[in-house]
Amino acid sequence: MAAAIKGWQEKDSLVIALYGQWGSGKTSLKNMILESFNEGKGKRPLVVEFNPWHWSGRDQLLKAFFHEIGLTLGHADTSTKKNKDRSQRWQRYGAYLSLGASITASLKEILPFWGIPGASLLCGLAEQGLGKASQTIQDGAKGLGGEKERAVSSLYDLKRDLTEDLKSLKRPILIVMDDIDRLTADEIRVLFQIVKANADFPNLIYLLLFQRDVIEKSLDNYQGNISGSDFLEKIVQVGFDIPLIERQKLERVLFTKIDELLNPLGENQRFDERRWANIFIPGIRPYFQSLRDVNRFIATLSFHITLFRNGDSFEVNPIDLIALEVLRVFESAVYQRIPEAKSILTGITDSSRDGKEQKETDKALIQSIIEQASADNQPHVKEILKELFPRVDGLLGEFSFGSGFGDNWYRDLRACHEGVFHKYFQFSIPEGDISQQDLDRILKNVGNKDKLVSEFRALNERSLLGIALNRLESYKENIDIKHALPFVTAIFDIGDELPEKPPGFYVFGYDTHAYRIIYFYLMQEKDVAKRAEILRKAIKASKGLYLPIYLVEGEIRKPDRDKSQEKFLVEEKEVESLKAICLKKISAAAKSGLFRNHKKLLRILYTWRAWQSPQDPQAWVKKLVQNREGLLIFLKAVLQSSASQGMGDYVAKITWYIQLKTIEDFIPLATFEQKINKIAMEGISPEEKRAIYAFHKALKRREAGKADDDWRHDDED
Repeated sequence: MAAAIKGWQEKDSLVIALYGQWGSGKTSLKNMILESFNEGKGKRPLVVEFNPWHWSGRDQLLKAFFHEIGLTLGHADTSTKKNKDRSQRWQRYGAYLSLGASITASLKEILPFWGIPGASLLCGLAEQGLGKASQTIQDGAKGLGGEKERAVSSLYDLKRDLTEDLKSLKRPILIVMDDIDRLTADEIRVLFQIVKANADFPNLIYLLLFQRDVIEKSLDNYQGNISGSDFLEKIVQVGFDIPLIERQKLERVLFTKIDELLNPLGENQRFDERRWANIFIPGIRPYFQSLRDVNRFIATLSFHITLFRNGDSFEVNPIDLIALEVLRVFESAVYQRIPEAKSILTGITDSSRDGKEQKETDKALIQSIIEQASADNQPHVKEILKELFPRVDGLLGEFSFGSGFGDNWYRDLRACHEGVFHKYFQFSIPEGDISQQDLDRILKNVGNKDKLVSEFRALNERSLLGIALNRLESYKENIDIKHALPFVTAIFDIGDELPEKPPGFYVFGYDTHAYRIIYFYLMQEKDVAKRAEILRKAIKASKGLYLPIYLVEGEIRKPDRDKSQEKFLVEEKEVESLKAICLKKISAAAKSGLFRNHKKLLRILYTWRAWQSPQDPQAWVKKLVQNREGLLIFLKAVLQSSASQGMGDYVAKITWYIQLKTIEDFIPLATFEQKINKIAMEGISPEEKRAIYAFHKALKRREAGKADDDWRHDDED
């Protein structure tokens, strides 16, 4: 096109149109055409880039058009005076066409009579009211003097002189008009009237860029019964349709740009090519039809990749992020509905748990989200949601996904995991949760016990140790077994510092998460003797007390338990040696006073009692309760709680109770009661008051002949 424009030898004007849909690359092609004028041979035209979208209303369009070209004519030749005269004549000509309705009648009456070229179009411009002249322009045009003959003569002479001026130009003027299809229908009509009214001037070449169907619709029936298509053909002499970009090239641009964004993430990409193909081909691909689609998407993706990058860590799965960004950019109504279905999208399909009615309700909600997209795009949205959220596939396709998938989904930072879902929609780490960066630091130090313990304790200071173990459980079978000794020892070390069990009826305690991490991690080691050796060394090396006891208790074979070896970490003969190591640790802790204020004091005392003899823990408790402080420590240790929730209750009711048999296992009840009755209530903490109150209620139960476990029926006064 650049070569054709430079090779135009005719003195007549030329109107070229470049047709293309929005985003097809019209502006990019225009820029390349203009750049090409600097290459090769031939005269480079004088370029006027007139973007009508920058001007508002018909008046401004007309005035701006003549002003911009006038500026270019003022620098067209080496002769300053010639340039100035030419520019002034052009501006005067524009002023005539910009006159208001006061001369409309004169133009309509006189111009056709005199046979001036373009007369009917000029009258059309005037009749349409193309701009009320400013006072300055009106003053300059007063030479018309109200005399019709003089007005027509002036306009005719001015146009004739201007035609000769333009013929003498050494280089043609290329007037480039982009974004025409962004104008209102009225502005589009005005613009094409301007082009047509001035199309008979020599050495003017127009390059018009627009979406053809938009323009034709705006020009329909503009002049009588002429269609927009016919009207356009009367103006445009040469038209080009931008060819569609090849799918392969378009996708190469898209993939290259995505790679440039993801490559800095290195090994933290979590980019599964098989899964990418499964979601891209049926779901994402149809949304990219032009370079504009690609550029628009990459701009927002780049922002969110920066948002989710946290040091060397990346907080989300890149495939899920790309897919959700496609929905956010191209299907915003679908994207906005997804959070309301979190419980469904992040759930596990379980035919035994999910009733038919509930399943139909869930399915209807998912279908309503899909229907937010246009009819043509609904199949693509469905494919995206099925790949992002396997539960959708389960609901719509009758597949089932067991709980074993959860760990994989969390490790891959999939949006379908309830612990990750919020990141994609809140764009932040919720209060009370850890970042992937925190988790990556833990995983980085699994082979260094001291650093790992430091990481755990730093998280505990932020009240995040419990949730860290919860999240770490998803990695329990993926940590290299070569790090077994430092890794297991570190978890044992922080076991005594774990927070209490979080509220909820079906929530694991954090000690259970720690146990499961160690158990399933060590199960990677197929040699049972090596597992036993790792545990022996880890328990001896650890400063922790409770978790080693908890884990060894799980290895004890019981009559009502499956005793198959594959269920246990060590052989049954190894259990006694592990218990002996734990008992030595308990004895040392008892002598040093280490577990006086231990959160699991009662559990440790019962383990000591069961594994060794009742006498040693009883003697320790007898010594402990000799003073007020120790007495209250033991009383709080035997205090227990239970949560219950009735129909219509929004929160659970916590009931605190003490079973007297628990006290009697370690100290005579009468002795303990006497000591409690001597305690002055001044300076007693709320927790200590609660324990004393529960103790007295337990005494009343026994006096009333009720069982120890009948605490649920205690009076509430």
